[in-house]
Amino acid sequence: MESRMMNIGILAHVDAGKTTVTESMLFESGAISSAGGVDQGTTITDSMHLERERGITIRAATISFQWENTKINLIDTPGHMDFIAEVERSLRVLDGAVLVISAKEGVQAQTRIIFNTLKRLKIPTLIYLNKLDRIGVDLLEVYSRIREQLTEKIMVMQSVHNLGEPDITITDYQDDRPRDAAFTETLLDADESLMEKFIENRPISGAEFQAALLRGVAESKIYPVLHGCALRNIGTRQLLHAITHYLPGSPTQSQGELSAYVYQIDRDEQHRKRIYVRVFNGALAIRNIVPIYGKDQSFKIKTLEKLESAKRIPAEYVSSGDVAILSKVDGLQCGDIIGNAWRRQKDVRIAEPTLEASVIPVCTGDRVALIKALDELTEEDSFLQLHINPQTAEITVRLFGEIQMEVIKGLVKERYQVDLTFGPLRTIYKERPKRCAEAVIYMALSPHPYCSAVGLSIEPLPLHSGLVYESKVSYGYLKNSFQIAVREGVQAACRQGLFGWEITDIKVCFTFGQFFSPISTPSDFRQLAPSVLRDAIKKAGTELLEPYMSYCLEIPKEFNQPVMADLQKMQASIEGIESKGEMISICGKVPDSSSKSYAAKLLRFTDGKGVFTSRVYGYELYQGEPVYKNQV
Repeated sequence: MESRMMNIGILAHVDAGKTTVTESMLFESGAISSAGGVDQGTTITDSMHLERERGITIRAATISFQWENTKINLIDTPGHMDFIAEVERSLRVLDGAVLVISAKEGVQAQTRIIFNTLKRLKIPTLIYLNKLDRIGVDLLEVYSRIREQLTEKIMVMQSVHNLGEPDITITDYQDDRPRDAAFTETLLDADESLMEKFIENRPISGAEFQAALLRGVAESKIYPVLHGCALRNIGTRQLLHAITHYLPGSPTQSQGELSAYVYQIDRDEQHRKRIYVRVFNGALAIRNIVPIYGKDQSFKIKTLEKLESAKRIPAEYVSSGDVAILSKVDGLQCGDIIGNAWRRQKDVRIAEPTLEASVIPVCTGDRVALIKALDELTEEDSFLQLHINPQTAEITVRLFGEIQMEVIKGLVKERYQVDLTFGPLRTIYKERPKRCAEAVIYMALSPHPYCSAVGLSIEPLPLHSGLVYESKVSYGYLKNSFQIAVREGVQAACRQGLFGWEITDIKVCFTFGQFFSPISTPSDFRQLAPSVLRDAIKKAGTELLEPYMSYCLEIPKEFNQPVMADLQKMQASIEGIESKGEMISICGKVPDSSSKSYAAKLLRFTDGKGVFTSRVYGYELYQGEPVYKNQV
C-alpha cells in the first residue's frame, strides 16, 4: 500500500518545548532509539554547536519519520524573532502545522504572531499544550486565553487527569460522536450543511460530525487542541494520531510539470552546500536538466537525496509532495523556484531586516576569509545581503537584531575560524519616486559605449508594493536573453537611490529597446539599463521611507500613564486597547528607529511586569530631515 505524504511545521514561542516535542515524536515513531534533550545538547534537529550551546533553534531543520502508513516530513522552526525569516520561508512548504503552547506560560506575543500568520495563510493547524506536569497549570484559563487572543474556533479533543503532577494521564474523546454543546456549536458554525440539518431538526450521525470536523480543520475553520508533556513522552502518541488523522496530506502530481521551491540551504561539516527543496508538482530525477524560474539559468541534478527515518538517503527521483536535498549546484538561493511557479503556492510575505551593521575582522589579515564566510552565509540566508562599499571598502550585512549578530559571530568563528566584531546597528531607510518620469539612451550616442538602446518609464506605487517590472517591448523583436538582461539591470540599479538607499514601491516599464545584430549582447543591455533608470529617477526625485514595527505591549494598569507618554514620544499609533483584569494590552505601529531599546526600558521601570514585543510591519513615509546612507 502506497504511503501518504505530509509536510508539517512545528512552531512555537521561545521555551514552549517545541524541540522537545519533536524529539518525543521521533522517539515514539521509532526514528531514533532515545529522545535527546535541549539542556544536554543532544537533540537531532538542533544539530549546530551554537544551537546546543544556547539551547535554542537557530535554523529550520527538516526531519522525516513514519507513522501509520504516513511519511511525515517535520520542519522544526526557530522560535526567536531574530530568525523570523527562517519561519516564514518554511511556511511556504507546509501542508499543516502544530502550534506548541506552554500550558504554564500560556499564549505569548510570539504565539499570536505565528498563529495570525497560520490563520492568514489558511494552514490547517493543531494546537498542542505542552508542559502539563508543571505546578500551577490552569487549563481552563489557558483555553480562555486561546479563545480571547487567538481564536474562538478551538475544539478540546481530550480530558486531562492529575494535572500538574508527573503522572498526568490524557484520555481522547471518541471521534465519532458529538460531545458537549460548545463542541457541537463550533462544528455547526464551521459547516453550513450540518447547520442546515440541525435547524431542520434532522438527525446527525457521528460519522457526519467526524466528516465536518475534518473539513473544518482542512479549511482552517476549526483548531483541535491536544495535550501532553513531551519531556515525559506523555500525549505524544495521541498527537501523532491527530496529525495523521486530522491534517490533510500532500497532493501528488508526479506526472505534471515540475515546480519545486528552495526553502532552506545549509552546509555539512566539510562546508558542502545542501539545498532543501519541496516538490509541489512533477518530480526531480537524477541527471535531469532543470531550469530556475525567472532566471536565464538551468542546472543538471548530479546528486539527489531524500529523508527517511531521521536520515538522508540517496534517491534516483523525488516525487511531488516530498522534500528533496540537492548538492553540487551553484546559483540556487533560498526562495528560488525550480521549474515553473506553482499556482497553489502560499503567498508568504517574508519579513525583511530593517537594520544593518558593518562587519570588521579582528585580524586585518582575515578580511578575505571573512568575506568568503559571509558570502556563504548569504547563500543560506539571502536577507543578509552582504555588501562591500566600493569607495570605503566597508563590509555590511542586514540584520533583524542583536541575537542574530551574536549567532553570525559564533557561526563564522565555528565554521571558518575567523574572529569578527560588528559596528553599531543602523536603521535601513528606503526611497520611493515622487512622480512619474521616463528616460531613453539611444544607441551609439556618446559617451555610452554599449551596442544597445533602452527606454524606461517609472511611476510611484502605493506603500508596500515593492518593485514591479513590466516589459512593453515585444519578445518577438527583442529576444528573451536581452529582456532578462534589462530586468536584471533595473533590479541592480534599484539598490541605490538618490540618498543611497534601495528604491521601492516603484513600477518600471521597459518601453523601448534596440539592438544591432550580430554585435549586441545581453551584457550591453544589462549595463545600460541602470544608467537609464538613474536618469529617470533624477527627473522624478525620491522621498524617504522608514521602517515601522507592529507592536504589542502588555502592562499592569498602574503604569498606563507613563507608557502612554512614551508611546507619544516614540510617535507610535494606538490601534487597539484591551483591558484584561489588572493588565492592559496596547497594539499599534511605531517607527523602528524610536523603539529599538524600549523593550529593555519597559522591563526596568515596570519591575519586569511589562512586555513590549514587535515585528516588522513595513515602510512608511519619513517626516524628518534627509538621511543619506553614507552619513549614517
